[in-house]
Amino acid sequence: MTPLSRTLVVLNLMFFGAGLALFVQGQRASSSAREVEARLERMEGRINQLLAQRQGPAVALSGAPSPAPALPADLDARIEQAVTRALQAHASSAAPRDTPAPREPPVPNARNAEAWARGNEVVDRALSDRRWGEAQARELAASVPLLTQQQQLDLLRRLSVAINEGQLKVETRGPLF
Repeated sequence: MTPLSRTLVVLNLMFFGAGLALFVQGQRASSSAREVEARLERMEGRINQLLAQRQGPAVALSGAPSPAPALPADLDARIEQAVTRALQAHASSAAPRDTPAPREPPVPNARNAEAWARGNEVVDRALSDRRWGEAQARELAASVPLLTQQQQLDLLRRLSVAINEGQLKVETRGPLF
């Protein structure tokens, strides 16, 4: 692998990583995200200019080979530092007010406790019968609106583990509940 192709691979990976990091950290339409994106695009344009110079014509008009302009030896490190600084600046500029306050889970009440018990009973019966069909899905779906999100995840986790371990045969065509 030539140094130039290695540089191209590193650049592509770095820009992919920077883009992924921006996507994961933000997905916000804030001006700081746009500024970081614009800065990364400018950096990419400059890198493309340097690479174009490097790949430019290697033969002068007189027919004698001319040396291609040399890329800085520390180009990889400089690019990595610039991307890191841009990502850090974006992360530090993200205002904490942008994050919504976590919602408190609803306090379990008698209806919730009854739905939770009924949901666990449906799953337990299905595990003992070793099958999950339309009737079980409908029965559990009736309890779901009264369950907390964590309770729903717990039931789904129990079902998923049983299915993945082959303890439960799924005979329903729709969602599990």
